[in-house]
Amino acid sequence: MSPERKSELYFEEIGADFDSFMSQYDVSRRKALIDRLLKRATVSGDAIEVGCGTGAITPVLLGRGLNITVGDISLKLAQETARHFNLIGIECDATRIPLPDQSYGLVISSEVIEHVPDPYAALREMSRITAPAGYLVVTSPNKLWYPLLWLSVKLGVRKFAGNEIWLWPWEAAKVVRESGLEVVQQSGCHLFPWQVPFANKILPLFDLLGDYLWPLMINWGMLAKRPR
Repeated sequence: MSPERKSELYFEEIGADFDSFMSQYDVSRRKALIDRLLKRATVSGDAIEVGCGTGAITPVLLGRGLNITVGDISLKLAQETARHFNLIGIECDATRIPLPDQSYGLVISSEVIEHVPDPYAALREMSRITAPAGYLVVTSPNKLWYPLLWLSVKLGVRKFAGNEIWLWPWEAAKVVRESGLEVVQQSGCHLFPWQVPFANKILPLFDLLGDYLWPLMINWGMLAKRPR
């Protein structure tokens, strides 16, 4: 069985339990991060979310006057998310996106590239389908914090069994630049783990400084644009 098919089956298997793998607080802060990045962008036309899963992040695209497509390696998950939000859903392997070059005015992907076999290929593919004057928004965990993930797996705290390939934020930016896009803004969220007691009372204040603290934060976000 191919790695792609194994990934598809795994994500379909855990689809009903996605919420148990995600902190709703984390989701809310990533939505805020994406909103902050999109304030620097003028988006219109066609948009696609790569790796939509069960649609936790999808609402950030709604209400912007966009023609939205949601894609996932699991066609089942993409179709379920599409039905829920009345959108278009397609099967979409992030490392081999079945779409034409420079075809979307906005490409967005949150906490996806670290779960694919080749995150560099995913960044190149998402850059490839970004249209002239279009934008790419990506969020992903910072490799700086990978030792904490390793420890949580060893202690049996984290049950997720998919790929975990975390990049340095400047690595991701380099790949995107090499793919012909300009990095407009880098930001982040979570200066320290939100699982710490009372962290959610303090962390949003640091998130306001994400444009400066992103190299140290657990999650980085990047806004890039393809020149006209």
